Amino acid sequence: MTPEWLAALAAFLGPATGALTGLLTARRAVRTSRASADQQALTALHAGYQALLNDRADHTRDVLAELSAVKEELIAVRQENARLLIEVGALRAQIGHTQRPETAT
Repeated sequence: MTPEWLAALAAFLGPATGALTGLLTARRAVRTSRASADQQALTALHAGYQALLNDRADHTRDVLAELSAVKEELIAVRQENARLLIEVGALRAQIGHTQRPETAT
């Protein structure tokens, strides 16, 4: 290798090394940017999913509270029904007792 050849090689490799370094730096910047965008998208997705879960939990609590109120109302209706059945039975007994003629034997 002659000194001219080495000088030409160094003259070529200097800018090529700079270009390669720039290319690698740009690639790293793009990769970091993509990772950052992916992280932001993942964070937004997680926040949306968490909001959906919270909304679902609120809805479930509301439904359970309403179900409990309906259960209490059903208990009250059943008690009223039982009371009315006893009252109707008593009225039927009175009507049946007063309508039967007494037979003389």
